[in-house]
Amino acid sequence: MAEPSTQPPPGRLLVAHRRLTIACLVAMVVFAASVTTPAICLSAIGREFRLGLADRGLLGSLRMAALLAALLLSGRLADRFGKVRFLTTGLLLVAAGLAGTSLAGGYGALLAAQAVAGLGMGAMEALVNPLVAELHPESPARPLNIVNGLFSVGLVAAALLTGEMLQAHFPWRATMWLWVAPALVGAVLFATRRYPQTMRESGADQSTAFLRRPLFWVLMGAMVLGGGCEAGMTFWGASFVERELGASARSGAATVAFFGAFMALGRFATGGLVLRVRPALLMACSAGGCALATAGLCWVQTVSAAWALFALGGLLVACFWPTILALAAEEVQVGSATMFALLAAAGISGCTVFPWGIGALGDAAGLRVGVALLPASMVAELVLLLYARRMSARQT
Repeated sequence: MAEPSTQPPPGRLLVAHRRLTIACLVAMVVFAASVTTPAICLSAIGREFRLGLADRGLLGSLRMAALLAALLLSGRLADRFGKVRFLTTGLLLVAAGLAGTSLAGGYGALLAAQAVAGLGMGAMEALVNPLVAELHPESPARPLNIVNGLFSVGLVAAALLTGEMLQAHFPWRATMWLWVAPALVGAVLFATRRYPQTMRESGADQSTAFLRRPLFWVLMGAMVLGGGCEAGMTFWGASFVERELGASARSGAATVAFFGAFMALGRFATGGLVLRVRPALLMACSAGGCALATAGLCWVQTVSAAWALFALGGLLVACFWPTILALAAEEVQVGSATMFALLAAAGISGCTVFPWGIGALGDAAGLRVGVALLPASMVAELVLLLYARRMSARQT
């Protein structure tokens, strides 16, 4: 059923503004927790099912592949059938995927459950940010930053709670149930017909004009690398310190918590820095710093040093996803929802490949060699962003 239209300002009273805002905040926290909790439990899952590193990495990559498929479908279909169906169904799928992960009796069932969760996450990725922008049409920047910052908050909360449960000898399966109830609450909150009017494109030719801009394709590549590096650190952080440095499950969880906390700090700080520094230059500097920080993981010998490197990596990788989107909106094409969807899909494709790639390299030559994919991606990111800066300068 299509969403009812509203006419601002009096029509906005018909929109479930507060309810939908809370639902978006809950959805982002659940999204982050659904990504983080399996990553913290990865060592325990691997031991129980006797999985190699590549098979463990496939759990994250398959989930992200399902997310990518749902992302591409949800944005297009939601314009026809309304967001309510996809947002409520998305959170129900996340809850089902987490429950299925906990109940899985074999590796195939585990993969299927993670794929189901990924489908739900894809609806979140496709629709939560556009909904927030529609709820705050006059000034969307601040609420969008808050909502995306809550992803990092959810990451930290899930890492700490999961780590403490594993340290207290709870089974890893129990940790998945922590987020089933919040997912169901979010689904109920989204289940209202009082949505704001969708902002639509004015025409097919205008909506795809960005495809003829070389800068768009450079930014697409940058999204793949930035998203992949972020996902690689999130997915493998806990396992790295446990496997390579002999750390406890609590220390592994703390690694991801440090990464998430500093990523949140980086994301909030970027909002102020882009007013003073050109976005492409800021991201290029971040890529160079992130390359150095992640390269240190190949030689780090202590848990505290690993914490510092993951925290620094989180701080520096934070700017890529939102700032690339902002740069595209400012210098490629304003107001193209199709462009935003394709850029997000590019970032998710990086999130799909990197967890498996690090694991495959780890099986072949050790996990320290596997994480070398992170600094390599950041060197390539630096090259792309310097090229993007040059292209931006030509346009001014």
